[in-house]
Amino acid sequence: MPTKFKQTPQRGDRPGVNTWSIVFVAAIVAALAMGQWTLLVAVLGLALLITVHEFGHFIAAKAFGMQVEKFYVGFPPAAWKRRRGETEYGVGIIPLGGFCKISGMTPEEEVPKGTGDKVYWKAPVWKRNLTIFAGPAMNFAAAVVILFAALLIQGQAMASLTIDEVVAGRPAAALGLEAGDTLLGADGQRWADWDEASAFLAAHPAETISLSYHAVGSDQEMTVDVTLGRNPNAPDQGFLGVSPEIVSVRPSMARAAWLSLVGLKDVTWGVFYGFYLLATGAIDVTGDEGAMGVVGIVDVSGDAVRQGWYPILLALLSANLGIINLLPILPFDGGHILFNVVEKARGRRLDPKVLERIVAVGVTLLIVLFVLLTFNDLRRIFG
Repeated sequence: MPTKFKQTPQRGDRPGVNTWSIVFVAAIVAALAMGQWTLLVAVLGLALLITVHEFGHFIAAKAFGMQVEKFYVGFPPAAWKRRRGETEYGVGIIPLGGFCKISGMTPEEEVPKGTGDKVYWKAPVWKRNLTIFAGPAMNFAAAVVILFAALLIQGQAMASLTIDEVVAGRPAAALGLEAGDTLLGADGQRWADWDEASAFLAAHPAETISLSYHAVGSDQEMTVDVTLGRNPNAPDQGFLGVSPEIVSVRPSMARAAWLSLVGLKDVTWGVFYGFYLLATGAIDVTGDEGAMGVVGIVDVSGDAVRQGWYPILLALLSANLGIINLLPILPFDGGHILFNVVEKARGRRLDPKVLERIVAVGVTLLIVLFVLLTFNDLRRIFG
């Protein structure tokens, strides 16, 4: 979200690279030396998403002729900074996000001399709202790009017809099937993928079927009769007792683009569904699957990096960041949009003192929530 953050002058904080750069680089080297590269990736990934968000505000403000005083990756003290035109660009040593300082977010704010009409509050409401919305929009776009890149690089995980594991005591084990065997079809039907096989097996609970398969290391097709069991989690569905081998398939660019959009829809729905489960009590807010703060996100991100599903998590976090910022509460972006609309409907701005109280309440609630979530994260991690 755009901020009125004011940088406190630091000793040695001069244009260009300064002594804080040594601290910044030393911290990265120390993290790598201690084997905390997954933690470093997790922190930098989260900072990247916030920076992308602020970059959305930045490009929209510039496009609408607003003055951007500062654009930082990370928070001060500055390891590096440089002024280009009216904007100071910098890299802070605290890699927990970034910020975009747009002149005149409120009429009472002091702005640099010569700013003139290039202030936020003098722009039409529609320009202000597009500038604010550009932040969350960039997070949604980032989620699509991340998913697209992951599909092209890692491929799409798909269940194959090759057996990965046989469940002991189930029909497949009694039949003598083993890992590496490949299912072909049943009752004269040929299966093209695991979805077809799974659907067929589920539709024949406790029935005898004629199953065709290739034994591992053999090209000879074998056909045997087997009576399916019942799925222990869904008794009305048939159960063979095997799990499929997961393979990675690289889609075409066109299909990867489509799957990325579908993925954005899925992760967005997942965020709203998560809110619903928390609100209805279906998930305990303080439980293992409950709400998570920054510490918990970094911890889970470390696991995701090691296990290879970090791009999916990063896309989920990006969509999550976009949605949360659209909540109609100040100081979130949605709050700015809401009060801009209220101003347009009333024909005049809200009393600055009233607005300040609303912001103060919102910030206080966020601080309390941050503390509670951090405590909950630590309880989960350390038991």
